[in-house]
Amino acid sequence: MIRGTTKTIVGAALIAAGAIGSAQAGGLERSSQDFDILFEPGTRIESGVTFVMPQRKLRNIRGSAVGTATGGINPRTGRPYKTSVDEAVDYAVPKFSAKVDLNDDLACAAQYREPIGIHTDVGTDTAAMYVAIEQEITSRDYGLNCSYRFVAGEKGYFRILGGVSYQEVEGYQSRFLPRGFPDNPLGRLEGFRTGYLNVEDKSWGWRLGAAYEIPEYALRASVVYQSRVKYNLEGTITGLFSQTVPVIPVEGEAEVPDSVEVKFQTGIAPNWLAFGSVKWTNWSIVKDIPFYNTAAGLIPVGARITGLDLYYQDGWTISGGVAHKLNDQWSVASSLTWDRATTTGLTSQTDVWTLGLGTVYSPNERFEVRLAGVVGLLTSGTMDNRRTSGLAGYVADFDDDFVGALSISAKLKF
Repeated sequence: MIRGTTKTIVGAALIAAGAIGSAQAGGLERSSQDFDILFEPGTRIESGVTFVMPQRKLRNIRGSAVGTATGGINPRTGRPYKTSVDEAVDYAVPKFSAKVDLNDDLACAAQYREPIGIHTDVGTDTAAMYVAIEQEITSRDYGLNCSYRFVAGEKGYFRILGGVSYQEVEGYQSRFLPRGFPDNPLGRLEGFRTGYLNVEDKSWGWRLGAAYEIPEYALRASVVYQSRVKYNLEGTITGLFSQTVPVIPVEGEAEVPDSVEVKFQTGIAPNWLAFGSVKWTNWSIVKDIPFYNTAAGLIPVGARITGLDLYYQDGWTISGGVAHKLNDQWSVASSLTWDRATTTGLTSQTDVWTLGLGTVYSPNERFEVRLAGVVGLLTSGTMDNRRTSGLAGYVADFDDDFVGALSISAKLKF
């Protein structure tokens, strides 16, 4: 048995797996609401942040019809287009949880997460700028999760898990537009310029699940369904027609996909814990996100102005690892994760392999600090977005690239 030895072991497992989750590249996912803190007794507050450093570099950029039409000379610099560029941008993923036991069996936690996001910036040195210079999606999720447990057997418990979230999302894209494209409503020839898209919306999501646990053996199995979140994005496009229509109000619909995650952990020997998870995310519902004009004028209401073409496939994430308690204050854990590519050839989001190492220091029963590091491999491939981006599209290769992450969090029990 491992009675009384599981606190820091489980904490080490969670920090190792959590840091890896933030470093994955499946679709737009960065983090999600979770129920782990609800299994821990007492009132607790946890806060932390994960810093992620992806090193994706596009190489041998070619095939752009606009690049050919400009004679291979970049109109911004007057020099030939460069053929390689660092695409990814470092980012941080914060989180916060506050949990309270309402009685012996009912517990709830308020949580803050940033579930989806992406940030790429290729600058204006390559022909990739005609598809997008910089793209950034940010989100904020304010959630409430609850757990109610029933006695199930001599030592076990069955739990019903559920929660709701209020989410905010913002999207930004800048794009270098070639001379004369698109056609000006008044027939005026527009020169080379930069267009900007800014959209945002707010929405609600929910989740429902169940779990079985035997605390004495650190055994826990859970399954949670996370709902889709639908957005009616509204915002503006500027710079498209610099003189005649300086600002174009637009709207479009988008969905964050639903998902199912199964987690399992168990004590396997005194002071040892094994854990794993499988998650399916319905990214294939994210295809074309068009934006339409909403104001009467030179451009007809309902005319498509631009769009984001992703055409993802479903994501699968499989993770497993072990944790070990060294003494009453220290535990360590290691985990390995495979995240299946969501790209269908339009983006550079290929398979990701990550190795996480985590440790927990708990000087007393009320306080603990968790630290984890991740090293990973963004696998190689080729992207070709010409079938969706038309004359602006291009082809690019990328080698196996490095991704690293560092996560730190602290927890206080009252």
